[in-house]
Amino acid sequence: MILETERLLVRNWIAADVEHYLALAKDVGYNCFSPPGYFLVGTTQQAEQKIRDKMALFDEQGLGKFPIFLKASWEFIGTCGLEPFDLDAHAEIELGYRLCLRHWGQGYATEAASVVLRYGFDQLGRQRIMAFALGENRASLRVLEKLGFRYLREFLHAGLPHRLFELPGLTS
Repeated sequence: MILETERLLVRNWIAADVEHYLALAKDVGYNCFSPPGYFLVGTTQQAEQKIRDKMALFDEQGLGKFPIFLKASWEFIGTCGLEPFDLDAHAEIELGYRLCLRHWGQGYATEAASVVLRYGFDQLGRQRIMAFALGENRASLRVLEKLGFRYLREFLHAGLPHRLFELPGLTS
């Protein structure tokens, strides 16, 4: 799967992406709104296992937080995608995006998320897609607003208060 925008390519993970996973695991910007150590891997083998898990999720459900590349250079800049999410004991699909610090503030999150949402609604047939962010993550909240997400409520995720949003698909 390859999703394309004017400036970006978003595709599913492949085994050769180990260097990209290792880069995101060390990037301050990628990790600053995550539970400490959540993306941390200490070895190439651990990164390879994370990628195998991501490849399996895509093979089984067409889902994942996919690597994002600049179209002009194939530079890896972060991830964006859809993953299963349990909300109040109900299975949902959640949009997530994270960029390496040097790529913040250039509109890449909104651009990547737009094409991923189209994939979720048009190709996966989702009826709605959820998203959430910490209240302190103003940039992420702005992205959700630009994408048309509707605020629902506060909730706890990973022991921290998050703002929960939904984006309903178009009904026929």
